[in-house]
Amino acid sequence: KMSRDLNLLHPQLQDLVPVFIQKCKEVGHDVIITCTGRDFKEQVALYAQGRQPLEETNKLRKIAKMQPITAEANKKRVTWTLASRHIINLDDNIKSNDKATAFDFAVVKNGKAIWDVKADVDADGVSDYLECAKIAQSLGLESGAFWKHKDFPHVQMFQKDIK
Repeated sequence: KMSRDLNLLHPQLQDLVPVFIQKCKEVGHDVIITCTGRDFKEQVALYAQGRQPLEETNKLRKIAKMQPITAEANKKRVTWTLASRHIINLDDNIKSNDKATAFDFAVVKNGKAIWDVKADVDADGVSDYLECAKIAQSLGLESGAFWKHKDFPHVQMFQKDIK
């Protein structure tokens, strides 16, 4: 159910995502946007993954109108916070959080997303995700690739830039 709709992003990100995609392409990487905005119920379900028993995780996914996952998929954590920058909240009358200030992307080869963050599709000795993370940085964005708990496919606005 997670959206790939760029209109759910903060206006500054709406402008930067096409630039990010183009700059990645210029260095030989096709990328797709895999997630822009999500509601809080989706975030709770994602946070449960890898932390809660499969039955509980799938119950939360059902509430969020998401497809159930397998026991194997439930072994892997996919988010580290309930306060994700992907969350959009249109019900609280606070305009500043009506748009997501983060997006996730995937490097694509032959039309398929490559989820191995160490992959070096262009065989230049540098992880493709790291190359894309550096492009995000060059655009004034924060990349999860440089966090203590690395999240290579995640890019977000710096808190100071959100207005």
